[in-house]
This record gives sequence, C-alpha cells and structure tokens, in this order.
Amino acid sequence: MGARSGGFRRSLGSQAAMGNILEIEDLSLTLRGSDGKRLPVLEDLRLSLSKGECLGIAGESGSGKSILAMTIMGLVPGASILERRGSVKFEGVELLGLSEDGFSKLRGNRMAMVFQEPMTSLNPLLTIGEQVGETIYAHQSDLSAADVEGRVCAAMSRAGFSDPGAYLASFPHQLSGGMRQRAMLAMSLVMEPDIIIADEPTTALDASLQVQLLDQLRHGVKDGGHALIFISHDLGVIRSIADRLAVLYAGFLVEEGPAAAVLEHPAHPYSAALTAALPRLTVEHRLPRSIPGHLPSPDKKPSGCVFSDRCVKAQRVCHETVPMSREVGRNRRARCLFPETVE
Repeated sequence: MGARSGGFRRSLGSQAAMGNILEIEDLSLTLRGSDGKRLPVLEDLRLSLSKGECLGIAGESGSGKSILAMTIMGLVPGASILERRGSVKFEGVELLGLSEDGFSKLRGNRMAMVFQEPMTSLNPLLTIGEQVGETIYAHQSDLSAADVEGRVCAAMSRAGFSDPGAYLASFPHQLSGGMRQRAMLAMSLVMEPDIIIADEPTTALDASLQVQLLDQLRHGVKDGGHALIFISHDLGVIRSIADRLAVLYAGFLVEEGPAAAVLEHPAHPYSAALTAALPRLTVEHRLPRSIPGHLPSPDKKPSGCVFSDRCVKAQRVCHETVPMSREVGRNRRARCLFPETVE
C-alpha cells in the first residue's frame, strides 16, 4: 500500500488561508499487527488547519479518524509503529519523532484532546476538580490553589456544568455519562490551547446539551482564535460546527472541501453514501440507506480504488487503477476516477 500515489494536495482555501497552525504532509502510518502483519492505517494524508477554523473529520469506525488524532498528539505507542512517513508540523515544529518531553510541554497547554470514552479516560481515584486542575499545575505550578480552582470552575462552566463548584469533589463514578464527557471537555479547555482535537465529544450527551456545547465550541474557536478538529460519525453534528470537512475511508482522505458543500453535493461516492445513510424523516420522509459491504481491514485493501468493492458506480478500471486526487470544484478535491461534477 505504500506505493500508492496521488496524495491530497492542500486545498485552494487552505493555501489562501494565512496562519496555518497545523500542516500534515504525505502522512502514512503502518502499524505492527499482533501476528506480525503490516497494517497501513493512514496513507498519504495531506491536511492543514488554520487559526479560527474548525475541521470536521468523518468516516466509518476503522476509517482512520482516531488514529490520525492520536498521531498528531504523539499518543501512538512507538512499539506498535512499523513504519511512519511524512510530516506533521504544529506552528512549524515537527511532531513526528518529537520526544516525550517535547510533547509533554505541548499536550494540555498548546494542544488538547477530548477522548471518546470518558469512563476509561478519567482516573477513578481522583476527583473531577483534581483532574481538571492537574493540567494547570503541570504547566503553571506557581499559581495559588484559589487561582487554580477559579480557572477549573470557569472551564467546567464552559463545558456545561451549571454549578461547577458542586462537582469539584465528585469522583467519576458519581457522575452520569454526559457529565463525565463534560468533565473531559473541561480538561481540554482549562488551558485554552491553540488546538483542540475532539473525538466524538457529544456521543454521551442529550440533544439540548449537544446544541449548547457545540455552540460554545464554535464561538470559542471563532472568538478566541483557536483551532478545532472535530471527529464524528454524525454528519449532522459536523455540519453544525465545521467549516471544512475531510472524509476518510480505510486510511485515505477521499474528499475534502467546505462542509456544507460536501454534504449537500458530495463528489465522491463514499461521501454520497454517508449522506444517504442519514435519516431524513422531517422533510423528505426518507429512511436512511445502508452502505453495502464492509470496511476492509488495513491488510486487505482493494488493489485499485480503496472504495471500489463497495461502490455502486464502480467500473472495471476502478478495481485496477489507484485514483489520483483531483479538483472537483472551488476549494474541493476528491480521490475518484469518476467524481461528481460540483460547482
């Protein structure tokens, strides 16, 4: 799989945007399977992120969304990496190969991540106040306890706690799933980092709180000049918050462009299949349509187009030829031999 070519070029909109805070160039990652197999989980990715921008990343489970986030944060165990190529730069600093000491100065302070599973990510032996506050102590040890508590309460309030002080002494098991998710979000917000990577941050929240948190995140990004990578399988949620959308499939970036444009007029068959899987009962009264087949395992990807085995529009050449990414509209690219024409 490493011989595949035609990685995404940076979109025209990204080229025009000044102050890119994150640059991902030709990123490929191959992990070592438990049986020694090569598992290419990311292949030839090119993405960029600007200050004040929200990049949505969508795709089925196993498409590479979370492993991309963990690669950016330096959280992929070195022993599991068989091969890694390309570049990931944060404000010009190369992150691939950065020492753990270097990452410890960035994580929580300049870069933060909200994980999918709050119950397994939170420490059951520490209170919520201690866990939100420990990031502050790690980077600003000279602050008084009162100052730390004030900042912890402010972050918890931004994350949706109506009375933060009442939960400072609570342990994770004493909170609901939604409140634990809010605590994880507070941990990421407390240092007001330059980049927040949110991996399915609203899955445990009810609809009203989802709207509240998405609105807070969106305004925080725009008003504070931060940048947000929002990972979700829920395209409706992504549409409400993301400026741009990157669609991943089996480790490949198959489409990128303005979020609303991609969702309204997808150019790649996989993007179209994802949007067709959305329920549209209120206006169109149409049930969601499932995508035939299954996502291939990393060591058994098709030799041609990676989506060819499931694509309803696939032709013979699709099973034989690896598509190059191409411009399909303004600020839009798709990796497909026969993309839909969009404006």
